[in-house]
Amino acid sequence: MSLFDRNFYDFIVHPSPGDPASITGIAMQAKKYGYAGIALVNTPLPENDTKNIPPDFSIYQAAGISCKPAKLRSEIQKYGNKTDIIIVRGGDELLNRAAVETPGLDILLQPEQFNHVHAKLARDRSITIGFDVGSIIRNRGDSRIRELTTMRRNLIYVRKYDLPAILTANATTCYDLRAPREMAALCGLFGMTQKEAADAMSTAPFEIIRKKTPDYIQNGIEVL
Repeated sequence: MSLFDRNFYDFIVHPSPGDPASITGIAMQAKKYGYAGIALVNTPLPENDTKNIPPDFSIYQAAGISCKPAKLRSEIQKYGNKTDIIIVRGGDELLNRAAVETPGLDILLQPEQFNHVHAKLARDRSITIGFDVGSIIRNRGDSRIRELTTMRRNLIYVRKYDLPAILTANATTCYDLRAPREMAALCGLFGMTQKEAADAMSTAPFEIIRKKTPDYIQNGIEVL
């Protein structure tokens, strides 16, 4: 089976607030590119505006949390039972440490000052490390170099500690999306292999959702 003959997901999508057409456009474009689903960050899906969403396409709800480290625990707990996926945008060492120490976090996105201690804690809590591939497209010059350096360093920790990883184009419109093959090609710029990229768009996001199902208890155990 081809690496790209899978169900792919992008779990960090930011459509225009209050614009159902934007959500529909992103969903239809994602389906065209070969995605099986997306997650809308801090954007509810209007119940009466789903008729144009492809029937075999999944839309999940994600909470993107941005706050001071001291408030992370309470914010993550607040969204624990209200959304499918909880995401924290990584940052400095203090923020990353607070994030990986907090139960309930699903994705730590593009942490800048990530280290061995953070990686071990993320592994213990089954936290997925997010790679914002869209930052390679949006940024130029020194900013792009910094993003590539961050992702290259984070990839070392992902490999060393066997951490799950996901990719996102961090799209706000349908024009920001990229097909899985294009995403994998961009990941080559910071050293990720095509297999790692394919897994990060399929296996890893699927596992995040699987762990939220009622039958899931822990790895290797489920209710029959």
